[in-house]
Amino acid sequence: MLTTLSLRLSAHPWFLPRLALVLFLATVLGLFAYLRHGEREEARLVLINDVLWVEQNLRFVLGQSEERLAALLEQSRDGSLSEAEFRSRARLIIGANAAITGIQLRTKNQSFSYGQHLSAEVTREPIALAQGMGRPSYTLPLYPKGMIALILAEHDLELVASIALPKLLQQQVPWWFAYKYRLEMIDADGREIASKSKIEADETNLSYQLPFDLVSSGLLLRITAYRHPTGLVQKLLIASVLGLALIVLFSWWRLRRQMQARLLAENALREEHAFRTAMEDSLSVGMRARDMDGRIVYVNPAFCGMVGYSAEELIGALPPYPYWNPEDIAGHQAQNEIVLSGRAPHDGFESMVRHRDGHLVATRVYTTPLIDATGKQRGWMSSVVDITALKAAEAREREQEEMLRHTGKLITMGEMASTLAHELNQPLMAMSNYASAARQFANQNNHELLDSTLSKIAGQAHRAAAVVKRIREFVQKRTPHCEPCDINHIASNAFELIDASARSQGVRLHFNLGAALPQIHADEVLLGQVVLNLLRNALDASSEQPQSRRDVWLATYCDDTAVYLSVCDRGSGIAPEVASRLFDAFFTTKSLGMGIGLNICRSILEQHRGKLWFEAHPQGGTYFYMSLPR
Repeated sequence: MLTTLSLRLSAHPWFLPRLALVLFLATVLGLFAYLRHGEREEARLVLINDVLWVEQNLRFVLGQSEERLAALLEQSRDGSLSEAEFRSRARLIIGANAAITGIQLRTKNQSFSYGQHLSAEVTREPIALAQGMGRPSYTLPLYPKGMIALILAEHDLELVASIALPKLLQQQVPWWFAYKYRLEMIDADGREIASKSKIEADETNLSYQLPFDLVSSGLLLRITAYRHPTGLVQKLLIASVLGLALIVLFSWWRLRRQMQARLLAENALREEHAFRTAMEDSLSVGMRARDMDGRIVYVNPAFCGMVGYSAEELIGALPPYPYWNPEDIAGHQAQNEIVLSGRAPHDGFESMVRHRDGHLVATRVYTTPLIDATGKQRGWMSSVVDITALKAAEAREREQEEMLRHTGKLITMGEMASTLAHELNQPLMAMSNYASAARQFANQNNHELLDSTLSKIAGQAHRAAAVVKRIREFVQKRTPHCEPCDINHIASNAFELIDASARSQGVRLHFNLGAALPQIHADEVLLGQVVLNLLRNALDASSEQPQSRRDVWLATYCDDTAVYLSVCDRGSGIAPEVASRLFDAFFTTKSLGMGIGLNICRSILEQHRGKLWFEAHPQGGTYFYMSLPR
């Protein structure tokens, strides 16, 4: 058994020192607690004795006052007491007890008052109580002055004495008592009526309370002992014990520290290894660390999976890295130099890397300095996020937007098909007429008129070809291409396309193109679609109006920051409930509309960093404005 105990102690060498230290501290604390408990019990007994003494002293003083007041009441019984005698006796009574602030005497035929006067409403019930009991009674405390009234009453005699409780405590409680204790007189609800000493005591101080139950008053006396400084000997004893405990703790800590230094180092290494492993396994964002020369010193599994190379293949590699795209080595090298020089953008940069199997991976790279424990920069830490799926989604979204814009153009051209057929019919009919005339001139051998007629046929053919070309350019689906263009030229082309529709609907077109407008960098076909859509909407709004109001105006102008185009109609305007949703997709007020025209127009202008908005015409109708930066 001893051998087993010895082996267990050898396996836990710090068990006995710890046990001894705990027992030592427990013994000291227990001793202090025992002494403190005995000291508090002794102080509590002294406190109770003192408060009983004060309570007896206060009752004695009030009892003497009751006897003097009873003698005054007895003297007034036969009705021979004069006011001068009453006032003289009242002064003597107040002189014996200065806490009495006023005396009132009422007999069947007389009424005297000296000092403070209390209303009959306050004393009515206590007087009835005193008459019923046949002995003195007291009122409840009167707020806020801390007053009570002493009542003596029998048959037709009533005597009321006002007593100031704060003054009673100040006079009857000695100074040595107030030095040791705080004395409070409280009512049944716990409210303070009077007190001796204004020093506040905390909840840990000794306290005691007992009833000071004058008849019907419901008063309590509460006494609280102040904390007094601990004695010098006790302080020295406590300091010695604490100092000894600290010395023991320090010695034990120094010895234990030497033995645990190696264990702490081993635990730190294990924790670091576990942390690094957990971080590498849990992160979905690629992490790559490089030294100041650009040599890779760390990669996590997410980054290895992103590029298809193992950590062993990447660590130690210098630029060019194996995952760089061979078709853009110069671009990768430029990005690498920016990062190593400390000029990497805070919002990161995009980089296209090549996976080991050959497919390209779109990434976004965020780089920050790699700082060691001493605050010195050791390299650069990069977070690499795979955004291939995001890029694909953006491409699909752009393709869908382009398809939507193309659909809008086709819808617009469908609406204009009949009027465009009329537009083409004119040059075709002219060509037919010129051909008949040319045949006649040929039979007549009139070569001059024949040559002129053939030239007119060629001109009409070019006119028809120009109309077809504009229509094909407008409806052709292609990738947006921005180049310098003239807003007046775009407006003129739109006017030519819409002119036939305007004539068929009886709408008059007016235009005012600004002179010497600066060129804008935009896609001419897309802006033409916007202008044509705005004109088409203006025609639809004007065609429903009387002939005198069927006018549409187009104007272009500029300022220092932008180039503007406006389209105005004299239609019925836009209702307030429609205005908030006018640019929403698939919202329309037309019976056969699809609700995508204005939504597409606003998207096109926002892609060009421009704006589209509308305002009400003061005389009815609507202004639509578009702006493009210069």
